[in-house]
Amino acid sequence: MNGTYEKDVNLDIVKDLGALLSLAGYEVVYTRTDDVSIHDDGVEGIRNQKISDMENRLEIVQKYPDCVFLSVHQNRFTDPAYFGGQMFYTTNNSANFRLARIMQGLFSELQPGNDREVKLIDNGLYLFKNTEQPALLIECGFLSNPDDAANLSSPDYRRKVAFTIYTGLVRFLGEEVKNKENTEIGEAENLLYMQ
Repeated sequence: MNGTYEKDVNLDIVKDLGALLSLAGYEVVYTRTDDVSIHDDGVEGIRNQKISDMENRLEIVQKYPDCVFLSVHQNRFTDPAYFGGQMFYTTNNSANFRLARIMQGLFSELQPGNDREVKLIDNGLYLFKNTEQPALLIECGFLSNPDDAANLSSPDYRRKVAFTIYTGLVRFLGEEVKNKENTEIGEAENLLYMQ
């Protein structure tokens, strides 16, 4: 992708999003802010380090039961025709589907022609399988699509993506408080986890 790595795009978006949320008065907790694994010291082997890293991320999320967990990524596919952001959710929390729909709608506004639908993910993703809080996997675009890749290479566009996610999260939290449909989220909700 024009010399830009997915990890750099993800971290830029998450840092911009965190800054917006902090300015709005939300407490933001990151699982990481640099391109480093958070596996335990002394763990050897890539597989074991990855397992330790995921366990440590889950531990961070579970320390804050009244949070919303967002995981920001970029998609890739063998056919470069596929483009646009897409939201993935689990059924662990009844609010997940609403959060995914809100976010998908906003990404469709940001990315004209994006008619992707929210997708239910199976229990194969460790963090999502074990997270009871509202949680969403956000794929911001396809690095395998030339237009998405060019957009995601731009710091200005990444800020637009961060603002889109910010808007979706604020809208979601407002609806949750207003509707009182989910007793797990109340007016004191002010925490966000991001990886």
